[in-house]
Amino acid sequence: MRPSFLDIIRTPDNVKIQTENSPFRFEEKGTANDTRAEVKFTAEKGILKIYLYSNGDAVKRIRLRWNGDISGVLSLLGDSFVRSQTDDVLWHAFLPHYEMPWYFYTNDGECLHGYGVKTGCNSFASWYADPYGITLILDVRNGAGGIVCDELLCAEVVCRKGNSNEDKYTAAHQFCKTMCDKPNLPSTAIYGLNNWYWAYGAIEEKVVLEEAEYLGKLTKGFKNRPFMTIDDGWQVAHAKGKFNGGPWHLTNENFASMQKTAEKIHSLDCRAGIWIRLLLTMSHVPQEAVYDSPYKPNGIVLDPTHEFSKQKIAEDVKRLSDWGFDMIKHDFSFFDLFGATISDNMPPHFYDKTKTNAQIVREFYKLVQSAAGDTLVMGCNTVNHLAAGIHQIQRSGNDTSGRHFEFTRRFGVHSMMRTPQNNAFFKTDPDCAAFTEKVSIPLNLDFLEMAAITGSATFASVTPGILNPQEEKRLQEIFAIADSIKYTDYATITDWTHTAVPCEFNYKGTPYKYNWYKDYDGARHFVSWME
Repeated sequence: MRPSFLDIIRTPDNVKIQTENSPFRFEEKGTANDTRAEVKFTAEKGILKIYLYSNGDAVKRIRLRWNGDISGVLSLLGDSFVRSQTDDVLWHAFLPHYEMPWYFYTNDGECLHGYGVKTGCNSFASWYADPYGITLILDVRNGAGGIVCDELLCAEVVCRKGNSNEDKYTAAHQFCKTMCDKPNLPSTAIYGLNNWYWAYGAIEEKVVLEEAEYLGKLTKGFKNRPFMTIDDGWQVAHAKGKFNGGPWHLTNENFASMQKTAEKIHSLDCRAGIWIRLLLTMSHVPQEAVYDSPYKPNGIVLDPTHEFSKQKIAEDVKRLSDWGFDMIKHDFSFFDLFGATISDNMPPHFYDKTKTNAQIVREFYKLVQSAAGDTLVMGCNTVNHLAAGIHQIQRSGNDTSGRHFEFTRRFGVHSMMRTPQNNAFFKTDPDCAAFTEKVSIPLNLDFLEMAAITGSATFASVTPGILNPQEEKRLQEIFAIADSIKYTDYATITDWTHTAVPCEFNYKGTPYKYNWYKDYDGARHFVSWME
């Protein structure tokens, strides 16, 4: 059998440093690495630590190369920087220019091997692989510009050699544990209702409380109380499709008091959750604390490195906690800081020029978690590898839909490819199963059941009165699984190594198989998020 594993816990064979003054062709062989910056390495106990000393030069990226024969690899799978899309977390053949964020697995037909950086690192890490070796690029920029530092621990590289007698899905989960030393896991089951995918922001307290009453009765006698989560639409400055930011100390005319709403949800035997977009506001912000977001949303985006912004963010989060909410879902922060993806379209620098983008993001998450106190935090449109060890719950994929099940299949089901992270990094959330007149109720019940048996967060958006007694009974049974499942009971995905849309699972020795294609006789190709 041809070689398929390369031990990279050693000094790389080639190092290139890109600064603000580097030529466009800085990667080419023979190109002079004309910089005073240095990169040094220490290898100990299976970890390769990578240090940058800029020595006065503004460094943007570091390119590392390990040469070696891995031609026996048949397929590879990487991760995603933020929420997975429909075509990013895929098993594929060697594609040497294909970016694999944070970590990747290789499958040689017998063994699954893993390569990655530990969570919480100080750079954005991208892997690339070909039959002759492995390349790692560490993005250490501040905004679109370089970073000047005395010493920066950029990343800690780890790898894991698999063996032929282990289940590949389980091996992937074990490698995720290797990357995250101290996950901040919730101590309770995470399940319940979220009103976004049937109401899409058109919400009012009366209906929220009706949902909470329904949920409380449906789960009566369960060990862990469910969450009734109020999504986007409660805030005072809410214009559907145009603005969904702050200020966050006031509510609109549909809610008298969010504190009283939380109290009423509790009285109906549910826990209360709430959505917020922390970096966007219509409130006054000092000019030096304003961030020129490449996303260009309406309103003002806060620069999270400025002291005014930090204080404002902490106050807004603490207020929600003080109001009595048991879970805070913070959203849109990656869009507000970087746009759809990290690119050169960012401002030259943040207000604080001394930290990398990765450090800035992680410190923002730590600020949110600290201000939340004992309140659980769910990250949505947040960076999974930087949120690990900080937030308890993390949205794994892009939005599902109450308008087309195709979006749920493309984003929600597909995001289960990242389920090896579940309870290794945090509790993963594949997003909500939506129950509306426009989507299949049986398919969404299957989707919700899939979330429950895998130990993922299990949330549903249920149009009031839409379920018949039989469907309601199955919903109750699924929530019962989510309430009672133990850390050792999770289902494994049995078709994980040869699909991008998991269909087959094994839960407590019983096979579960879902047909995600039956409503459209395949994939639907003409869809719109709004219709």
